[in-house]
Amino acid sequence: MSGFIQKYRYSLLLVLIGLVWLEVLNRLLQLDQQTLFYPDSSNYLESAQKMYLKFTGHYYRPMMMAFITGLPYLFGSSDAGILQWSLLVNVICWLGTSLLLFQMAKDFLSEKIAFVFAFLPFFIIGNAVLNYHLLTENLFAFVIFLAFYALFRYYKTNNFGYLSFGLSLLLASMLIKPGAKFFALILLFFFIKTVLKNYKAKSMILLYGSVLMILIQVVGMKAQYGDFTISYIDGVTYHNYLFSKADCFKNGKEYQQINNPRAEYLFSLTFNDQKRVAKEDAVHQIKTNFPNVIKAYLHNLLDNSKSGNACIFDLENKKGRSDFNSWKTLAFDLSKWQNRLFTVLGVLVSLYFVRKIFKHKSLYALMALFVLYTIVLSGISCGQGDRFHVVTFPFAILLLAKWFEETSRFKRFSVPLQK
Repeated sequence: MSGFIQKYRYSLLLVLIGLVWLEVLNRLLQLDQQTLFYPDSSNYLESAQKMYLKFTGHYYRPMMMAFITGLPYLFGSSDAGILQWSLLVNVICWLGTSLLLFQMAKDFLSEKIAFVFAFLPFFIIGNAVLNYHLLTENLFAFVIFLAFYALFRYYKTNNFGYLSFGLSLLLASMLIKPGAKFFALILLFFFIKTVLKNYKAKSMILLYGSVLMILIQVVGMKAQYGDFTISYIDGVTYHNYLFSKADCFKNGKEYQQINNPRAEYLFSLTFNDQKRVAKEDAVHQIKTNFPNVIKAYLHNLLDNSKSGNACIFDLENKKGRSDFNSWKTLAFDLSKWQNRLFTVLGVLVSLYFVRKIFKHKSLYALMALFVLYTIVLSGISCGQGDRFHVVTFPFAILLLAKWFEETSRFKRFSVPLQK
C-alpha cells in the first residue's frame, strides 16, 4: 500500500486538493443549495428522458450526452437522482482533466513543476462552479483531453490503437457538443493516411463504432424530424444570436437575448423549418448585411472573452449569511478576470504552437488548433458568460507549460534528457 501511495502520490494529492477546494467553494457560495435550473439543463434532462423512457431522440441534444446523463434511469432513478449523478460525472471529469494534464506535463517537466501546472485548472472558478449544473462543459473538456492523451501515447509508442481511440473520442465528442464536428473531421482528415493503412486493424472497431453512432444519430434525426443532421441547435444558435444581433445593428435596435422577436418566430416553426429559415436568413444577411454580421461576430467574441461566469452571477443566498454577497462578488470578479487572462494566453500560446502543425504532426499544434477553433467558433453566440471559453483553459495551461519547457530560461525545470 505504501508503495502505491509513493508511486501515485502526486496524482492522489491532486485529487485531494481538487475535492477540498470544491468543498471550500461549496461552503462559501452555497453551491449545493441552489435551485435555479437553466434552459440548457432542462434540454439535457429532457434528452435523457426521451432516450431512456420514450426511446426517441432529442431535437437539440445528441445521443452521447443523453446516454451518459440518463444512465441512472436504468436503475429506476428519479429526475433528482439524475442531477446527483450529473454532479458525480462532472466532478470525476473535472478531476480527470487535471490528472491527464499532469501525466502529459511530466513528460517534459519535472514532476513537481508538472504538479503545479496540473492543479491550476482547479482554481479556475468557472470550471469548478459548473460541476453543480447539468451542462456539458467539464464532460466535454475531459473527453477532448482524453483524446489528446491518447494521441500523446500514440506519438510516444507508435501504437495505432491509441490513434484509433483518440480519433474515436473526437468523433464521439460531436454527440456531446455538436459544434465539435468540424474539429473532429479536421483531425480525422489529418490522420487519414494512417487510418486507411490500418483499416483492417482490430482497434479500428473503436473508430467504426463512433462512425456508427454518428450514423445512428443522423438517420434517427431524419426519421423523427425530417433532416439528416446531428442536431438542430446549430441553426437556432447562429440565427438567434449572431444574425439577430446583426439585424439589430442594421436597424439601430438594441439586441436582447430574451424577448427576441426573431427567436420567438423561429421557435414557432417545425424543427426542419427552423433549419431551413436559419440557413436562408444567414445566406441573405451575408449577402446584404455583411459589415453588420462581422460587427456582431466581433461583438460576440469580445463578450465571450471578457464576461464572468453566469452561474456565479445567478447564485442566491439560500442560508441568509451576511458574508455571502462578498464571496459571490469576489468569485464572479475572479471568473471574469480569469476568462480574460486565459483567453488571451490561450490565443497567444496557441498561435505560437499552431505554426508547427505540419512539423512531425505536432501534438501540441493540434491542441493549439482546438483552442483557436473553440474560441473562433464562440463568436456565433453570446450572453453565456465564460461557458464557451472555459473548456479551453486546461489546454491553454498545458500549452503554456510546454512553452515554458521550450524557453531556455526555464530549461532547468525540464525532465532530464535521459528520462
